[in-house]
Amino acid sequence: MKTLHSGSLNINAGGPALSMSLTLKGLEMAGVDTVALSEQIPSDSQLIAPDLNVRFTNRPRYGTFAYVDNIQECLKKENDVDIYHIHGTWMHHGLAVSRYANNRGKPYLVSPRGMLYPQALAHHALIKKLMMTLYQERVFSGAACVQATCEEEMRHYRALGFKNPVAVLPNPIDIHRIVDREIPLKPVFKIGYLGRLHPRKRVERLIYAFGKLKEELKDCQLVIIGGGDEQYQKFLETEVKRLELTNVEFTGFLTGREKDDAITGLSFLVVPSDFENFGNIVSEALVRGVPVIASKGTPWQELEKYHCGWWIDNDQESISHTLLKAVSLSSEERISMGMNGKRLMRENYSVEVLGEKMKRLYEWILHGGEKPGFVYEG
Repeated sequence: MKTLHSGSLNINAGGPALSMSLTLKGLEMAGVDTVALSEQIPSDSQLIAPDLNVRFTNRPRYGTFAYVDNIQECLKKENDVDIYHIHGTWMHHGLAVSRYANNRGKPYLVSPRGMLYPQALAHHALIKKLMMTLYQERVFSGAACVQATCEEEMRHYRALGFKNPVAVLPNPIDIHRIVDREIPLKPVFKIGYLGRLHPRKRVERLIYAFGKLKEELKDCQLVIIGGGDEQYQKFLETEVKRLELTNVEFTGFLTGREKDDAITGLSFLVVPSDFENFGNIVSEALVRGVPVIASKGTPWQELEKYHCGWWIDNDQESISHTLLKAVSLSSEERISMGMNGKRLMRENYSVEVLGEKMKRLYEWILHGGEKPGFVYEG
């Protein structure tokens, strides 16, 4: 079986690039032939996974639409493709690949990557409504299957009126590099945020919790790992100064060993976002033995089922209250929660497990037979 995947593998694309690269690795481990189409990587960035089989298109233009002028030529160079997989929403590559697959009589899948949540649709709403009418609706409705990373994402997809099959498959996690490390005792109690800085991430709620609980958290450090919206970061830095907090650190965007060390050094990760369709940042913490506090704007009910964190209401009071719970735990309780998180990742989210499931999905689309239990028809 040969599969072709379109999307970005630029490390600066963040979670979507990571999810796409690990999906490809899982498929290769399962014996599936893969080739990826990704834009040329600019000199100030890098390819997220140099060991993948990648064909580079020209760089995209025209903003969100991300028009690629030579994608047809790139598609024609790949022979004997059995199934096409589009990673992302709105962009030209999805339209081009869906048309090409249809013309060849081949099936294709789409992974929306969280772009159909109401909060995401509300951003530049008029432009997205126009895009949906002009082409994106046809891309979705013509897909043999759509991948949702959680049931909530599937519900948002169904709410738009689409009836085609949906496979609920979370993003895969590479557990091998770090899952067997011992969970260390932390010399400093660090509460962290990891991810892109953007107003919908609600990072200010952590800063306000530290301001409100100044005395209770005086021996703790708040570490904000990531970059993004410069105006929003300036707002956060201004709030830190206004509240006269001296135990808040902004690390900026980190990669590689620096990022690994920064996450591993946390006692807890907090995800106060308004919404996340999956939240790779949660899995990145859990796989390193770091318990997580996540808002109910994320699909992480399993934190409580596996006793590796808290899944809480998305408001200031709940965050402050849960931080007090977290800092009151003994080191033994925290380490036990960390081990539970690693178990969750190993059992449900590993690259190998999800690679085999994706392969099974492709085989069902191509050859029929018994429908996988993770596939839901409209």
